[in-house]
Amino acid sequence: MNILVPYSWLKDFLKTSASPQKTAEVLSLCSQSVEKIHQSKEDSILEIEIVVNRYDCLSIVGIAREAAACLPEFGIKASLDLPKTPPLEEPKKTQRHLDVKIKDKDICPRFSAVVIDQVKIKPSPKWLAERLEKIGIRSLSNVVDISNYLMMETGQPIHTFDYDKIKGAKMIMRLSKPGEKITTLDGVTRELPGGDIIIEDGEGRLIDLCGIMGAENSQIDEKTQRVLFFVQAYNPSRIRKTSFALGHRTDAASRFERGIDLEGILPVLAQGVKMVKDLSGGKAASKLIDIYPQPQKRNKVKLDLVRLKKIVGLEIPKNKVISILESLGFSLLTSHFSLLTFSVPTWRAQDITIEEDLIEEVVRVYGYYRLPSNLPPLDPQHGFSPLPQPKKGMTEPYFQWENKIKDVLVNQSFSEVYNYSFISQDLIEKAGLNAKKHLKLKNPLTSELEYLRVSLIPSLLKTCTQNQAFFPTMKIFELASTYLPQEKKLPNEKPRLVCLVTGETFLHLKGIAELTLNQMGITDVSFKPWVGREPYFSPKKTAVIETSKNLLGTIGEISPQVLAEFEIESKVMILDLDFEKLAKLATTTKAYT
Repeated sequence: MNILVPYSWLKDFLKTSASPQKTAEVLSLCSQSVEKIHQSKEDSILEIEIVVNRYDCLSIVGIAREAAACLPEFGIKASLDLPKTPPLEEPKKTQRHLDVKIKDKDICPRFSAVVIDQVKIKPSPKWLAERLEKIGIRSLSNVVDISNYLMMETGQPIHTFDYDKIKGAKMIMRLSKPGEKITTLDGVTRELPGGDIIIEDGEGRLIDLCGIMGAENSQIDEKTQRVLFFVQAYNPSRIRKTSFALGHRTDAASRFERGIDLEGILPVLAQGVKMVKDLSGGKAASKLIDIYPQPQKRNKVKLDLVRLKKIVGLEIPKNKVISILESLGFSLLTSHFSLLTFSVPTWRAQDITIEEDLIEEVVRVYGYYRLPSNLPPLDPQHGFSPLPQPKKGMTEPYFQWENKIKDVLVNQSFSEVYNYSFISQDLIEKAGLNAKKHLKLKNPLTSELEYLRVSLIPSLLKTCTQNQAFFPTMKIFELASTYLPQEKKLPNEKPRLVCLVTGETFLHLKGIAELTLNQMGITDVSFKPWVGREPYFSPKKTAVIETSKNLLGTIGEISPQVLAEFEIESKVMILDLDFEKLAKLATTTKAYT
C-alpha cells in the first residue's frame, strides 16, 4: 500500500535539517521505500510504499519515527518531537448518553467514544483543507475533515456520526446475517455476505459497515448539532474478508485489516475532541465510553549479542544496539553481559515477538549496506566451510550446454519465448492431451494457470496463434521444465527443448536438429518414421530421433485437427528434444576423420 506524506506535515514531528531528497534516500535504505517525490510550489510530497507487516508506518507520525531513528546513522541530526496528548475533558453533568453493546467478544477489542454537543458544521480552515488536498482527500466539512486528518496523521481510523440520527441513543455491534443490506455513505446499497461487523441502532437500522464505511442514514450534514466521535479497533481478518467480498477498499479498511495500536486509541480520541472543540465550538456532552475488556500487554523480547554477531557476521557495539532500538521506541529492561531484554512498544506489538525480529530492526537501521559480503569462514573444528565454495570460472555443465544451444538457435534466426509453467484445461484439450495426466493446483490464481505442463507444445502453439497475424513465418523455441506426475512424490522435472517453425519443410527442421546435436558432440543419430503416441502430431509425418541406446526426441508436423483447434492457418513443424538426456550425452571431445 502506498501513502502520500507532505514533507511540511512530516516536519511537525521530525526535527532535522535533512532535505526531502535525503530523507527519502535514508528511508528507502533503512525503512520503507520512497517510490517518488511529487514537487509542488511550496512542498515536497513523498510517495511511500508500506510493507504489509508495518501497519505503524501508515501514518505521518509513523514515518517521522522511522526517519528520526535512521537519519543519525548517516551523520544527520534528527529527533522525534511528539506533542503532549491533551486531557480528555468530560462534563461535570452528563447531558447525553449512549448505550453501546458488543455482542461478539472477538470482533472489537476496544471501543472508545464521546458525544460532542453545540457543534457548528462549516468549511474547514485553509491549513486543514490544504493538507488534505496534498494527500488526495477532498475537504468536506470541519468535523468530517478532522477524522480524515487524524487518520492520516496517526494511522488510526475515526468515525463521526450525527448523534441525533442514532435512534434510541443505542448502538449494537454484531455480525451480519447473509443477505442483510446497508446503504453506505457513497450512496451504494450493498448486500452483505454474512459474518461482517455491523452496528445497528435502537430501531434495528444498520448505521455502520464497521471498518469499511459508515451508513448514509447516520452521516453528518449541515444541520448536525451533536456528534458521536468514536475511535476503535476491529478484528483484522473480518475487515479484510468483508472488504474483498464486497470489492470495496477504503483507507480505513486498509488500516483496520493490518491491526491497530489499542493503547493509541484514547490519545487519538482526546486529540480529536480538542480539534472538534477548536474548529467547531463543540463541547463534550457525555462521559467517556471506553469498552476495553482485555488490555493490550507489552511484549518482552530478549536479544543475545552473540547470536546477533553470528547471524549478521559483524559485531555491532552494545551501546549502538541499545540506541537504535530505543530510538524506535523499545525500552531496555535488563542488561546482563551479552543478553539484553527489551519491552516492545505497543505500536509494534503484532510484528515484534521473537529475537530475530529485534535483530532485523537493529540491522536495517544500522544498514544492510554496511554488512560484509564475505563467504562463510572455514569451520575450525572440521577444516571445511559449512557451505560449498564455488570454483572460479566453473559452472554446472548443464547450464553451459543450455546457453550454447540457445546461441546456436538464435544464430539460425530463432527467437526464444518464455511461457508460464502452468496451463489451462482448455489448452490441454485443444492439443489432444488428457488433463487427468497433469498435476492440478489446489489454489490456482486463475483458470488459465491451473495445471502443470507435461509438454511445452501446447504453450508454443498458443504463442503461434497469438503472433501469426504479425509474422508470415515463425521460428521460435522454448527451453524449460516439464512436470511429470509421480505417485506420492514431487513431480519429476524434465527439461525439454521445443522448436516450432511455420512455412518451412520437414527437411529444414531436420537440419536444425542435426546441427543442435552436432554442436553437443552427439553423433550416430538416426531418424526413423514413427506413428507416435503424441496426439498432436500427424501419424504419417512424424519421426523419432535416437541413438543405438537412447530415444532423444520427436520431430513432425502438427495434425490439421490440432491446428484447427488453435486456429492456426499455416503448416506447423515441431522439434521436441529431451534436453536432460542431451546434456548427459553431450561432450566437448572432437572426433576427426
